[in-house]
Amino acid sequence: MYLLLVEDEASLAEGLVGLLTARGHKVEWASHGAMALQAAQTHRFDVVVLDLGLPDISGMRVLATLREQHADIPVLILSARDQAIDKIDAINAGADDYLSKPFDAAELEARLFALLRRRGGAASAKLDCAGVSFDANTRRFHCQGHTLNVSPREHLALLALVQAQGTPLSRQELFDRVFVTDDDIAHDALDVVLYRLRKRLDELGVAIRNVRGIGFYLEASHTP
Repeated sequence: MYLLLVEDEASLAEGLVGLLTARGHKVEWASHGAMALQAAQTHRFDVVVLDLGLPDISGMRVLATLREQHADIPVLILSARDQAIDKIDAINAGADDYLSKPFDAAELEARLFALLRRRGGAASAKLDCAGVSFDANTRRFHCQGHTLNVSPREHLALLALVQAQGTPLSRQELFDRVFVTDDDIAHDALDVVLYRLRKRLDELGVAIRNVRGIGFYLEASHTP
């Protein structure tokens, strides 16, 4: 997932960024509401994790602005306020879920995956695209009855393509998701990852298409 974390408590934010990055997600951290709104204008996030107690503008105002500008983006509220009225107000204002502090990191990740599935209209723990399915519980890919054994970088690339649901991802977007924790990686390293994935998927009737200047996406190519 590509997440926007809006949290002013530095120690908590740094811990979450480290944990989610280690699990293969890409995280942008904004410590202020204004920073969050600017980031949402320049990047396409899968999910926003939003604290209500921000130092500049309120989290509820950030939520309202996000809903006006990005109506379909899932928003999970992360807050120390655990009263029922706070949760009701947040949900009524457009939040998709609410998690009170302190929380379990595994529960947070599970809820984020649930928001993605809900946005895609899926009712199960699986995401599907062009014949490739990803099980969020086992974190494995399946295609044509086969379990796909992929490297960590291939996993990140394929997960990004499945989550995109056929919407092209630009080369930069895909590169950023595959090489989340790597510095000084040449851009042609992505070609190596995609070459290996293409070789495996082509045998199963799935193609990784590339529209020049637009991006990469999954498409069912033929019946193997």
